[in-house]
Amino acid sequence: MKIIRTIATTLADLAGATAHAIALNTHRIIAIPPAELKAPAPLVMTTSVSHEIMRTVGSQRAESGGMFGGVRGSGTVTEYHFDTTAATTGATYYPDHLFLNRLLREDWNPANINLLGFVHSHPAGSRRPSGQDLRYAQQIMDGIPELDRFLMPIAQTIPDTGHFTMHGYAVTRDKGLEQLDGTVLPARDPVDPTRFLEFDRVRDAYDLAALAGARIVAVGCGGSRGFLEEMARCGVGEFVLIDPDVVAYPNIATQHVYRSEIGMAKVDATAKAITDVSPFARVWTIRAGLDDTITDAAMRRLVFGSLPGPDVHVPTSTLLCAFTDDFYTQARVSRLGLELGVAVLGGLVYHQGRGVEITFSAPGITPACIRCATAGRYRSYLEQGYRNTVSSHGTPFYATARLNAAKHQLAIGLLTRLSRVRDVNHPSVPRVDAFLDAVAERNLILIGLDTEIGTTLGLKLFETAVAESTAGVLAADLALYRPQKPDRPDSNGYPTCPDCGGTGDLSDCVGRLGDTRVLPTSVISERSA
Repeated sequence: MKIIRTIATTLADLAGATAHAIALNTHRIIAIPPAELKAPAPLVMTTSVSHEIMRTVGSQRAESGGMFGGVRGSGTVTEYHFDTTAATTGATYYPDHLFLNRLLREDWNPANINLLGFVHSHPAGSRRPSGQDLRYAQQIMDGIPELDRFLMPIAQTIPDTGHFTMHGYAVTRDKGLEQLDGTVLPARDPVDPTRFLEFDRVRDAYDLAALAGARIVAVGCGGSRGFLEEMARCGVGEFVLIDPDVVAYPNIATQHVYRSEIGMAKVDATAKAITDVSPFARVWTIRAGLDDTITDAAMRRLVFGSLPGPDVHVPTSTLLCAFTDDFYTQARVSRLGLELGVAVLGGLVYHQGRGVEITFSAPGITPACIRCATAGRYRSYLEQGYRNTVSSHGTPFYATARLNAAKHQLAIGLLTRLSRVRDVNHPSVPRVDAFLDAVAERNLILIGLDTEIGTTLGLKLFETAVAESTAGVLAADLALYRPQKPDRPDSNGYPTCPDCGGTGDLSDCVGRLGDTRVLPTSVISERSA
C-alpha cells in the first residue's frame, strides 16, 4: 500500500531527485527518466497543508474531511479548508456543498485557486474510497470538464488507529480509480530576480517577478537552444526540455552548440547553458521524443505540476513549445495546448533557410488555433500524402538565429500576459499588451530571408509586399503577420476546424479534445457527441 505518512516519508524521494542533480553537476538540473512519466502523477501537497490535515481530520474519529485547492491540472495541493459543517456519522461524510461552493465562488476562484479534490477519513481498516465516494467524484467531474482528475486520499486517524496516515487515490477520466504515491514538501518561496545583478539593467524591460515564476516546456532543443538561453537571460525561472538526440559535429554550424559538447545529450547541454546564464533557473530534462508513450496526463504534469525537487512550486504561467520539424509532433503539441488550455509557440525554418515561420495560440488571446492558421499544411499531410524531406542542409546559421530572435518577443508577451502574478503597473506592460493586441488575430508569421523567395519557394505574398513598399526602398528580411480567422464556413468560408471547432474562443476546447495522440478529422462537436 502506498501511503503518505509524514513529511519524513519524502526524504527518500528527495534523495533520489538529488542524486539525479549531482550526476549532472548542478543542483538546479534534474533528469526525469521517461519511464517515470508512465506512472500516475503523485499526490503533492505543501507541508503546511499536510500539517493542517493532521491537526483537523487526523485528530478526530472517522468520518470528517476537507476540500483541496490549487492550480487546476497541477495535481499540487496548496490550499485546504476543513469542512466543519459537513453532515457526518461514524460511517459517512457528506460535504457541506452549499458553503464550499460559496467559498469557491467568492474566495478561491477569484484568487486562481481551483477545486482539486477532497480528503476524508474512514474507520480503521477501510483505506480505499467507497462506491459512494467514487460516485460523488464522478458527479463533480461531469460538472467540470476541465478537471482532469479528482484527488481523493483516505485518512486513518489517531483516535481510530493510534497514528495518522493518508492513502493516496485519485479518480481519473480514462482510468477510473488510481492509487498514488505521495509527496509532502515545503512550499517554494517566490524568487526575487531584482536582487541579482545579472538582471539589474532589465528591471524595466520585463516584469521579472512574472517571468521568474514562468515555465517553458520545449519539445525539441536543437535549433531552439539559442532561444531557450535568451529566455533565461530574460529571467524565466523554469524549463522542461524534451529531446532524444545528442550533439553531433554537423550541429556546430547550424545550432548554438559547441565542440566541447559533442556526444552530450542536447537536453543536458542546453540545461547547463541555461543554468550558466541564470542564477536561479531550474531545468528538468527528459531524454526522449514526444511519442505515444508520453500520455496527456504526463504532459499535464510537465506543463502545470510541481516537478521533482526539494520544494513545491507551481508555475504562474506556462508556454508549450513545438521546436521540431516533425509535422505530427507539431500537430500534437498544438492539440495539447487546446486540451490543457495553455499557450503554444512553434517555429520552422524553410528550405535552405530562405524563410522562417512562427505560429502561436493562446486561449483568451488568439481566436484561431494553429491548425486554423496552417490548414493547408494539414491537408497536404493528411489528404495528399505529403512527406517532408527538408533538412538543415544548405541552411545558413543566420536563419536559425533570426527565427529564435523573432520568437523572443512573442514568448515574453505570452508569459507576461498570462501570468497569475503579473504587475499591471510594471513599465513593460503597455508595450507587451500593445504588441499582443496587435498580433492576436495574426498568429501565422512568415519571415522572408531571400529577396527572391517568391521564385525560390513560390511564396508570392512577399513579392506583393515588396511591390507595395515605397519606390526605391528594398523590403528585405521582411516579417508578415498574416491575419487569421477561425476556420468555420460562416467565419472565413473554410470547413470547420477539427481541432478547435472554429468557435473563436479556444477556452471552449479545454478538457474536450480527448487523447491528443490521435489526430482528429472530425470537428470537436461531433467527437463530443
